[in-house]
Amino acid sequence: MFSWFRHRVAASARSQGVLLLQRSKHTANTTMGHVRQRNAIKNLSNRPAVTIFTRNGPSNPFKWGPWVAGGQLLLWINFADFYWNYSLAKDEETGEMKPLEMWKRASLSSVALVAGLAIGGGLLHFISRSVARVQILNGKTVQLDVFRVTGRGTVSRKYPLHLMYSKDTLYTGVGPAGLTKPSSTQYSIQAPGNKYAFILSRSGEFPDPKIFDLLFHRTSA
Repeated sequence: MFSWFRHRVAASARSQGVLLLQRSKHTANTTMGHVRQRNAIKNLSNRPAVTIFTRNGPSNPFKWGPWVAGGQLLLWINFADFYWNYSLAKDEETGEMKPLEMWKRASLSSVALVAGLAIGGGLLHFISRSVARVQILNGKTVQLDVFRVTGRGTVSRKYPLHLMYSKDTLYTGVGPAGLTKPSSTQYSIQAPGNKYAFILSRSGEFPDPKIFDLLFHRTSA
């Protein structure tokens, strides 16, 4: 009995020691991360504007967006018109084809219209959240050059650096630039006052990709 008790005490002591060691390592890593972050911000503050991301490709990659959104909406409007005017059902008594009840035709047409609006709206929303360039201004402000919903040109939005964050990890160490992520070709970043994240293409130009994780990565908001 005494031997069993002594064994349990020794095991408990070992587990406590491992737990304390893990906590110590976590605290050390967190402290080191904060130090590196402060040093990075200090280096950035010595320069008025530092570009940390530029989207590759043409200057107006989404200029076709509104046309595609409008074209597919017209397609769904035609579907809705077809459902309203030509939806038929067989009369069980006479065996003849007759128009569906009005509520059924209205339901089918409504589904078609909602689908067209959702697809078109989703496309335009994606364009409006896509980022062309990211700059750090004086080490305090993040400037995002975001594509206009029309797909032509960009609009600049500025946010305090300390309020920007991302639960995503940019640098993965996979691929030629170390940015490849099998599950996604995009990197998302949150800004204050915005319900939806801004989107950066992982195929863009990142002069120092690790600085994103250093400045913005958080496990919680």
